[in-house]
Amino acid sequence: MSETSQTLPETLTSTVDALSDLLGTMHLSGSVMFRAECSEPWSVATPDACQLGGVLPVRSQHVVPFHIIASGGCWLALSEGSDPVWLEEGDAVLLPYGDSHLLKGTATASTVPIAALLPPTPWASAPFVLRVGGAGPFTNVICGFVQCDELLFHPVLRHLPPLIHVRTATIPADGWLASTIRHIAAEVTHDAPGARSMLPRLCEVLFVEILRKHMLGLSASEVGWFAALKDPVAGAALRRLHADPLRDWSVVRLASEIGVSRSVLAKRFKHFLAQPPMQYLAAWRLQLAAQRMKASDLPMKTIADASGYESEPAFNRAFKRHFGLPPGTWRRQQGPQPALR
Repeated sequence: MSETSQTLPETLTSTVDALSDLLGTMHLSGSVMFRAECSEPWSVATPDACQLGGVLPVRSQHVVPFHIIASGGCWLALSEGSDPVWLEEGDAVLLPYGDSHLLKGTATASTVPIAALLPPTPWASAPFVLRVGGAGPFTNVICGFVQCDELLFHPVLRHLPPLIHVRTATIPADGWLASTIRHIAAEVTHDAPGARSMLPRLCEVLFVEILRKHMLGLSASEVGWFAALKDPVAGAALRRLHADPLRDWSVVRLASEIGVSRSVLAKRFKHFLAQPPMQYLAAWRLQLAAQRMKASDLPMKTIADASGYESEPAFNRAFKRHFGLPPGTWRRQQGPQPALR
């Protein structure tokens, strides 16, 4: 048996832990904002995430929109001239980069910007119902988003496609993803008691489940963080770095624990993540430090020590190189945070 195949079972069973580590630094918060009752003919344009963040009452500029088709069907196009994607009842779409897009029916109609349909803020309650179009057959579209902290360390989204389309026909009806889509549609459509408490959690589950489905469907030729998790060598390295980020790692030590040569580890890691393992580890340590800075009022010296730096000045220099700002300035820009000790 080859050294690669020996590491395969361990890597597969530990991929979700590394994903949880990374998602934990993003501070996910999901929400369904409205249900759109779209009657033929109709066409609605949604701006990109930066503009959308100015329209929606969100705490973060990083907004990942999603849509669920509760009934009927419609077209989604990312830009003029691009091939539209047909969405039908039970389907869900996620737009990882928050690209501007068009949702439209089957008949020709003038396009209405979503901002023109939204009620003035502050909104008394959500999700609410928007109505657009004529008097023909209608499609119910549930529109929501997942917001998160700015992805300063963002290998999750870096290699995702601009649109992830989940077709109900391709997933098990009794699986988590299909049931989450159904539950969100039911909570929004029937205005069930407790919906405002349930929906944020369901949206976050939907986001994670779509990412996991995407990861499992990747081909052997793909690159990026999700593809690295599936690789026997790179995935095993990621698991160890995430499990013990403050350990005195070296490429030699990491390769020895995985059971491959240093050159094999360096080659596989760079193939998937376009950087050496120790460079990845340094960025991950800084991201953990940034998370700690946002969630606590701990002194900078304490955070520097806990991040594996020999001195506070060394930590300050590394932080500024990575984030573009000194840590003290960066922390002040995040606003007041609850103390966590």
